[in-house]
Amino acid sequence: MDRKITRQKFFMVKELRLSIALIVIWSLLAGILFTYVTKELGARIEHGILSFIAVFIGYALVVLVLAMFFAHRFIGPFERLKMEMRLILAGNYNRRLCVRASDDLYIRSFIGDVNKLLNSFEQRCLNKEEFSRNINPELLTIMSLIEKEEISRDKLREAVLLFHEKVKSLSENNK
Repeated sequence: MDRKITRQKFFMVKELRLSIALIVIWSLLAGILFTYVTKELGARIEHGILSFIAVFIGYALVVLVLAMFFAHRFIGPFERLKMEMRLILAGNYNRRLCVRASDDLYIRSFIGDVNKLLNSFEQRCLNKEEFSRNINPELLTIMSLIEKEEISRDKLREAVLLFHEKVKSLSENNK
């Protein structure tokens, strides 16, 4: 049992691990490439403050470019997703979250799970509306019977039992 739980935990976050591995690999490759370029330039130009500034600016640019690229892939989709979630919360229950090809694998996996949740939520809302449409006329009938003064107890009991049967059949159909 413990092996199964461990295996499930490993595979649940494999997209995130892959994304982090890509960040590390690209960072290392960029660092290696820039180190090589710096070594070659260092052999050709004089060492001093100017070469130090050039190397520092080069490393800063590599870090900045990588940070912007991965921040865009990880953080960028969330503003779009927040806007789409606001539309769904406003009552547009048939809307689903969109995934772009440039979105991170882990985010795409998460959005797929959220869309499954939204499908279930929409179905429950539709079931609730259908349930309400079917029950309201029965309740109005019972209320009108109660308001009549000369209604017999047996007739009222029969109406309540019919209502109970309808509620029971509707709840079984919604499962």
